[in-house]
Amino acid sequence: MQGRWLIGGFMLLVLAGGLQAREVAETPAQRYAHVQDLNNEAYRLLHPPHGPAPSSDDARKALQLAVQSQAELGALEAGLRDDVVLLGRAEDRRFDAVLRQAVAEVVLGDRAAALGALERLRRGPRYADYADFLLKMPDLKPLQDEPRFQALIADLRRIDRRWKASALMPLPASGLTEAQRVAGLSLFWSEARYNFVYFDQVPGLDWNQAYLDFLPRVIAAKSLHDYYDVMMRFAPLLHDGHTDIDPPDAIANEFYARPPLRTALLEGGQVAVTWVGSPAVAAKGLRVGDELLAIDGEPVRQYARTRVAPYVSSSTAQDRHVRMYDYQLLSGDHRKPVRLNLRHADGSTYTADLSRERDPRASRLAAVQWRMLPGNIAYLAVNEFADDAGPRAFAEHLPQILAAKGLILDVRSNGGGSDSYGLDILSYLSDQPIQGEAHRSLEYVPAFRAGGGSYVAWRALASRPFEQPREVHFRGPVAVLAGPRTFSAGEDFVVSFKLMKRGLLIGETTGGSTGEPLQIDLPGGGHARICAKRDTWPDGTDFVGTGIAPDVPVATTLDDLRAGRDPALVRAATLLAGDGGD
Repeated sequence: MQGRWLIGGFMLLVLAGGLQAREVAETPAQRYAHVQDLNNEAYRLLHPPHGPAPSSDDARKALQLAVQSQAELGALEAGLRDDVVLLGRAEDRRFDAVLRQAVAEVVLGDRAAALGALERLRRGPRYADYADFLLKMPDLKPLQDEPRFQALIADLRRIDRRWKASALMPLPASGLTEAQRVAGLSLFWSEARYNFVYFDQVPGLDWNQAYLDFLPRVIAAKSLHDYYDVMMRFAPLLHDGHTDIDPPDAIANEFYARPPLRTALLEGGQVAVTWVGSPAVAAKGLRVGDELLAIDGEPVRQYARTRVAPYVSSSTAQDRHVRMYDYQLLSGDHRKPVRLNLRHADGSTYTADLSRERDPRASRLAAVQWRMLPGNIAYLAVNEFADDAGPRAFAEHLPQILAAKGLILDVRSNGGGSDSYGLDILSYLSDQPIQGEAHRSLEYVPAFRAGGGSYVAWRALASRPFEQPREVHFRGPVAVLAGPRTFSAGEDFVVSFKLMKRGLLIGETTGGSTGEPLQIDLPGGGHARICAKRDTWPDGTDFVGTGIAPDVPVATTLDDLRAGRDPALVRAATLLAGDGGD
């Protein structure tokens, strides 16, 4: 028989041959892994795979493991005061251990002890979604009629009421009241004061004065549309791509409706058509490469500055240009068509009136695009990380990729989603752990402000290298294509690729915005986001607000567009076929 206990920072082994013992120092990561093992074993005992319920003996063993897990977590956390990487995860494991203990006590028939375990959740960080989690656990169903359990759920629900400000939200039949309109502006202003992580990047902004400036405007906005027209101009003052305000879904098409047409501001300063997305638009004579001269009779650059720019939330000039001259340029009320003046490649000009109403025949950009290029170069465009389409396509074509001379990964149109999908792809390129950004967020302690006045404090967040074992890896040369539409999780992908030193980044500077937005509900059904996590290079250098510059800069010109050339792709293929891209 062998026992294993953690005492302080050491592992104490007691062997069956007598009272022989030895101390073996363990790292925090090893101690954390042991806590996970304890919790997992407790779970297995409480949920036997071949039985309807655990035995009393199994429940007692699970109880011991859960209690031991909490004790070891206490010792571990005490040693992590200067190592915050594991603290957040340790708190999650404590929640797991408390649940295991409570379930074991329920199985053993001691409801009071089970409730006592759950009530300890009040001592640490509490989250409103704990309430739903506890109510959905079948193992805790015997506790649901207990007043103490109901009091704990009510306590957790109060957290939700405090932060979600649901009393502000209902839309009366007569429209938002003046009090609601003011409260909505105040809510966004206040949440940004405490949670926005990039005030240093807008040094000239007096946020409190901006709030005062907008108060008369929201008071004067009598309709729901007019109110959100004002609110959507407030968030852009923070100049952040992950901080914005959206109108209620019911009136979104009064702001965001647009014809199936894409445009861009090109290297030479022209605004040109880059994609025609439906037969109805093509029938009006529009072609890729046509130059856009005016919108509703106003020169296009002037229109973008006066009609579009006030609504643009962006962190960099390049992202601002994408939003001004592509994403938001033709957006507007679905009931109002838009008139365009354009010029063909032969110099002739023409006018096209386009509907903003939804076009059922409009096409969409595919999530992934795959093909083999001349010279045995594999090409995979991953245009979003909203789902696992990218990793699935990579795995599907892995035999061809492994046999290829080089690989091009194109994320120029990737506006983000989940980092995990990008990391899955990168794990095929190396057998080493994949590093990502460093993360931090604001840490606010009211007593510090009471004692010392205004201050700013930061807390580093857990950032562990990503590991996904693969049976095979592509060892050949790689190029990644990126540009200003590479954004959020797409940009995180570029950061990890650069840190891997696995190949060249080709194209244009990325959008320069990522992070984790705090989601806020607003009166009348609108929504807001405030960037609450600051991501940097591992050494602390910012890329949000600047973007990630390519190793090989290549931009598309109007001549390229009209000729159907993709100069960045051509350059990447040439480099990979020629000297391996090094």
